[in-house]
Formats: sequence, structure tokens, C-alpha cells
Amino acid sequence: MMQQQPLAVGRTAARLAAIQSLYEMELSDKAADIVLDDVARRRNMPSGQGDEFGSPPPETDMAFCAELVRGVSENTEAIDDVIGRSMSEGLTPEKLEKVLRIILRVGAYEIGQRRDIDPPVTISEFVKLTERFYADKEPGLVNGLLDRIARDLRAHDMA
Repeated sequence: MMQQQPLAVGRTAARLAAIQSLYEMELSDKAADIVLDDVARRRNMPSGQGDEFGSPPPETDMAFCAELVRGVSENTEAIDDVIGRSMSEGLTPEKLEKVLRIILRVGAYEIGQRRDIDPPVTISEFVKLTERFYADKEPGLVNGLLDRIARDLRAHDMA
């Protein structure tokens, strides 16, 4: 009998693939479906054989990745409004570095739309993912902003 990968591993990989996909979409102006097809193709390649965005691991939950990518790409303005409300006065999502902005968008979308995932789990996952890209104050910023977003959107889950 084949042993299944823990759900968290597949979702963590999906979150990373979603961040990379949305970044690729911003750089290339490709549609979500085209980028997701590319991700699925790279996922089936031997490690190291993908393009500059790399090959996602085989345990990547592609349905979850697609949900995040489509959800963020279809609701960017509303998500940026939610992020903006959680930021200090004078700051806007547009002023953030591109990867950081995408991380926050995916995290905010997940907090707002995936009621089956506890906000502290989402926040922790996105802080860890931020640490893959940044070593300075950015993980703390992501933690603080996503916590504020969770308290705004899902206060009953944050008691």
C-alpha cells in the first residue's frame, strides 16, 4: 500500500507554487490557466529539469494551488483593500516589494476564503514561506499583517 504524504506537505508546496505562479503571472502577463498548466507540467519533470521557476514537488496539492492562484488573480483589488486596511497609515500594498505583496495576497485570500483552515495555521505557513525569500524584518511584517487581517475577517476564530 502506498503511503500518502501528510496534507500539510501538499498544502505547503501548493502555497509556494501559488506564490511562484502569481509572480510569474505578474512578470509575463500570462493568464492563470496557462501558468497553472506550466506548473503541472513542471511538477511531472525530474527535479532540476523545470524552467527558471523550478519544479514543484510531486506531493504538491495542485487543486489547492489552482484555487489560490485563481482566487487571488480574480479578486486582487478586493484583497489589496483588505491588506491596505491592516497596514499603517500611509502604506499601501503597491508600495511593498512584489514577492512580499504576493505572499500577503495569497495569505489574505486563504484567511478570508478557506474557513476550514484555522487562521493561525495559515499565518504560520506564510511566515515560514516568507522566510524562504527574506531574512530580515519581512517575516515579522507578514505575521503582523496576516494576524490583523484574520482578526478583521475571522475574529471568532482568533479568540
